[in-house]
Amino acid sequence: MVYQSSAQKAEDNQSSGIMLITVGTIGLAGDIFFLIKNPLNMPMFNKYLTCGVMGALFVLFFVMGILAVRSYKIFKGKAAEEDTVLDKISAFCDEELTADVIAEHMYDDDEVYEQLTDKEDLYFKRTEYIKKRISKQFVNVNEDLIDSFIDGFYTKLFGDEN
Repeated sequence: MVYQSSAQKAEDNQSSGIMLITVGTIGLAGDIFFLIKNPLNMPMFNKYLTCGVMGALFVLFFVMGILAVRSYKIFKGKAAEEDTVLDKISAFCDEELTADVIAEHMYDDDEVYEQLTDKEDLYFKRTEYIKKRISKQFVNVNEDLIDSFIDGFYTKLFGDEN
């Protein structure tokens, strides 16, 4: 599964909430119009049954829209916290993890030192070292958030070396 930031989740919930509230409101208005005017000249039982089922559906849309807007507010708060953590991680990495430091220390934990020439292996070894350093410095950070950050940081640091 691909990591989705809280800011993206907040944006998705906001747009979904607005759409559901809009559809629910317009649907309820149409349902009430249909109930009062009966433009199709339906028998009484069919009219009430149809309007009841459709009304319940549109009320459900409206309620789900309100819940999505509430979730938007929650995710927006989490996004602010996430941004603060990412700023701290970024400052740490810019200061502590230069390309030279990574090249010098990425083999420290291995018993056998071998110089990697394959770009793919080199990428995985570097990102593993960066992740270890970040995880050691920032203990309770979501692993998916760290992985997402590392992808951008690696590209910034090493460019299109791969």
